[in-house]
Amino acid sequence: MIDDRGPVVHQALLIHRLIELRRGNGLTQEKVARSLEWSHAKLMRYEGGTQVLPKADLDALLDLYRVLGTAQGRKLQEIGRKARDKPWWYPHRHALTTEERHYVGLEMGAARIRQCAPALVPGLLRTRDYAHALSSMTDPDGEVDRLVDVLMGRQGMMLTRSPVPEQVYVLDEAVLRRIVGGRGTPGVMVRQLHHLVERSASVQLRIIPEEAGLHFGTLGGFTLFDFDEGLPPVLHTEHQGRVAASKKEEDVHSYGEAFDRLVEEHALDARRSLALIEHHARRLQDRIGAAASDGRTETHANSVETSARVGAGEGPGIPAGDLLGVFEPRPPPSFSVGFGVEVGSE
Repeated sequence: MIDDRGPVVHQALLIHRLIELRRGNGLTQEKVARSLEWSHAKLMRYEGGTQVLPKADLDALLDLYRVLGTAQGRKLQEIGRKARDKPWWYPHRHALTTEERHYVGLEMGAARIRQCAPALVPGLLRTRDYAHALSSMTDPDGEVDRLVDVLMGRQGMMLTRSPVPEQVYVLDEAVLRRIVGGRGTPGVMVRQLHHLVERSASVQLRIIPEEAGLHFGTLGGFTLFDFDEGLPPVLHTEHQGRVAASKKEEDVHSYGEAFDRLVEEHALDARRSLALIEHHARRLQDRIGAAASDGRTETHANSVETSARVGAGEGPGIPAGDLLGVFEPRPPPSFSVGFGVEVGSE
């Protein structure tokens, strides 16, 4: 079977195994650095995941740890080779921030993805038109098409991976009601809702109805990435437009429990969630049809929907903190979780 988890996760797996070997040999970072005549900082960069291991340095470590030439050593050399590979998105690298590359890398190699989306359709479930509308709002500098192409590539990778990672999404009902696509184009949202119905056949989709009131996800969206082979999970959180990432066990455990509560105590079951999505799709489609039969424009239908949402207490626009374009997230420069090795850069 082809291992297509990508260079970011292979690098993380390599680091994980090398640290285990170092500790198993009773060596500190200082002892390893002295033995190889490296600076302590160099080894820290390798073990911290901020620099990819060249083959020569990897072989030096494997020799010191007494596994060079063994089956274990050859396996680690193969992992190292995959960690040095260029990722599929390399041709688009200049359109992405370092943090976006890392996020896509984690997504590509995860065994399970759990995401809570209180405001917008998750990226892996978006149609091209929906993604283009969002990216046009947040990335007006000529990279819209390229960013959307990357998103479509992300979706394609998820569909072709073997095995396909488990994906569980919890969406607030507001996501279904919020029209994205600009004035006069409510059809974008209709197609997006139909797409969610189609995707529900291969991912787990759960909707939190408006009647549930406030819930943990209302505070901000978050994503949990789980990995195979002993790699620690990674948490991404979003709050008031700021994004953070953590591998701390207490953070991952806390949000994992919160996600489970959302599924078990707040969200509709899978069947009723699907029925609610279909209801909103029909409702919007009927409104568009009624507007057309009355000689009105789609813009008018869109404004009617907006007025209805405002009257129900829902704001007409997307909160500033959710203007995240194609990606979840576009984090601040301080973003770092130890998985974030720069891959595919020049």
